Amino acid sequence: MSENPVDRFIETMGLMSQGDGGTRISGQILAYLLTEGEPRTLQQMTEALSISKGSASTNARMLEMHGLAQRVSHLGARQDGWEAVAEPHLQLLSRLVGRFRQNYLVIEDLVASFPPERADARQRVEDFNQFYRQSADFFEEWLAHMSSGAEVPPPPGATGHPDPSAED
Repeated sequence: MSENPVDRFIETMGLMSQGDGGTRISGQILAYLLTEGEPRTLQQMTEALSISKGSASTNARMLEMHGLAQRVSHLGARQDGWEAVAEPHLQLLSRLVGRFRQNYLVIEDLVASFPPERADARQRVEDFNQFYRQSADFFEEWLAHMSSGAEVPPPPGATGHPDPSAED
């Protein structure tokens, strides 16, 4: 690992993203955009992070899809730039709210169909499911507190039931 604290942050964010089920490169790109503080082109990302342009493009678009980065263009510029959205942590928290709320709703529907002779199992699963409901409620309150009244759009699929074929 690098001795440079900025490089260590970028490397660590990549590992954290990978640990959360994302890609290492998307975490590195988000960290790079955060530390740079102004739009960066795909070419600048490839040079700074030693990644291919295709990987930079794919992962930047994934960050855009998750509401963590945005594409910006300037009149007369040949290439689009990418920047981290303001307060990306609010978008991450919003996604947690949606994921936990979805888990609660799915389990709630499933447990409702348990047969009467499995009332014991139903009760244990209902008790377990309270974790998801209470966590979603807590994260939602925390999001409202952190955003200080700013409107944060819900992540895709935050209402209703998740599409099992969709990836996060």
